Amino acid sequence: MRTAALGRVCAVLLGVALLAGCASSSRVEQVPILLEDAADLRERMDELQEQVAELTAHHEVAACRLPNRADHWSLSTGFPISPERIPASGNVNVAVLFVDFPDAPEPVARLKSVGHAVTPGFENFEDDLRVAEDYLQAMSYGALDLTFRPLFKWLRMPHSISWPYSDFWGDGSDSVPNRFKNRRSLGMARSHLVADAIEVADLEFDFKDIDSVVVIATPKADSIKVGLAQRSLDPAFYPDGQKIENVISMGSTYGRGLASRVAGTTAHEVGHLLGLPDLYRYRDPDGTWPANERDSFVGVFGIMGRSAFWWNEQNEMFAWSRWQLGWLRDTQVACLTSFPGSVQLTPLALAGGIKAVVVPLTETTALVIESRRRIGYDNALGSLTPLKLKQGALVYRIDTSVRSGEGPIVVGSVSRPPDNNALLGPGEVWNSDGYSVTVKEATPEGDLVVITAP
Repeated sequence: MRTAALGRVCAVLLGVALLAGCASSSRVEQVPILLEDAADLRERMDELQEQVAELTAHHEVAACRLPNRADHWSLSTGFPISPERIPASGNVNVAVLFVDFPDAPEPVARLKSVGHAVTPGFENFEDDLRVAEDYLQAMSYGALDLTFRPLFKWLRMPHSISWPYSDFWGDGSDSVPNRFKNRRSLGMARSHLVADAIEVADLEFDFKDIDSVVVIATPKADSIKVGLAQRSLDPAFYPDGQKIENVISMGSTYGRGLASRVAGTTAHEVGHLLGLPDLYRYRDPDGTWPANERDSFVGVFGIMGRSAFWWNEQNEMFAWSRWQLGWLRDTQVACLTSFPGSVQLTPLALAGGIKAVVVPLTETTALVIESRRRIGYDNALGSLTPLKLKQGALVYRIDTSVRSGEGPIVVGSVSRPPDNNALLGPGEVWNSDGYSVTVKEATPEGDLVVITAP
């Protein structure tokens, strides 16, 4: 493949040379046309050279493109991500439906002609969706054109909350206390909720070209709380003949404003629909683990961590996740297999340049280093803890044999959960199992890191 591409480049170069020769011996009036042809050929040559660079890089990073060995195909840090996801590039349309219930009714919504809701509360939802939309598009460096298409109207569900939609068994009384449903039962309840919401909305909403659906329950439905992404549903939904098999449902009982759970949860759950795993510990056997245990893997870093739900500290998505989704090209990943090695990293929040150093350790494990600066969505790094304001290189470990929610990504940090102390400044060193990462130089352009191996 690489030989063929190089051959095409040589052919184009020869064509340019021939045209140049012809131009010198032809009549003057032919020169403008020939120059236009030459410019077109040079453009094609540049495109082919870029293709050759990508093919070369694809080969060079092969050792770092760790395969999925988690036995959990839909959600993994391994390659490739399952194709049964929503697209990670191009235009993606997501319908957003708002639902209430016979035992938790909302006022009838009145809409302005421009689509903005008059009913109190919808304005906040609109802001939340915009925040989530802007965030995900920024994480993709513009590759993903995500559009939420909300129906600003409360859709009345045909059943009460307690059956069959609630997240809990029981009615909350002393005799029948609430008990959170297991994942299978919760999935069945949410599938029923989404199916009913789509059926009611189909009377007035056009689902043509819709890739996914988000259902948001009224804040009055206090027994519908968590956000849940459901992937590759079987059977799928077919409103207006459009196949929809990846959906999200959530409650909205939490506070609004900068810490709005709806914005963070929406961005997090869309991450699941794209194929990304949970990076917080959710296998809490009895629901009693303290927050520092649940957040022990990535702490404040990464949208797929638990802190994303509260949206207190918006932050950039890990470079590894972006590479999985195709938002980083192979040319932007340095796969290091010989040591010592030095790499100039550009800040993750900025487009262009090398974004990650990957050091493969085994078939399923690797170290990743990236540059996190107080710009973009990392501009609030440490804002909740002013004494810890810091920026620099971040080191974390990937294990593609570990399942979602069990630590497929773990940030290298002496503190748990990881905080801004995990970032390496100039001259600082991270050591583990004989490997060391040193920030040799830090400039506005990024971090120069040196990696040594045992």
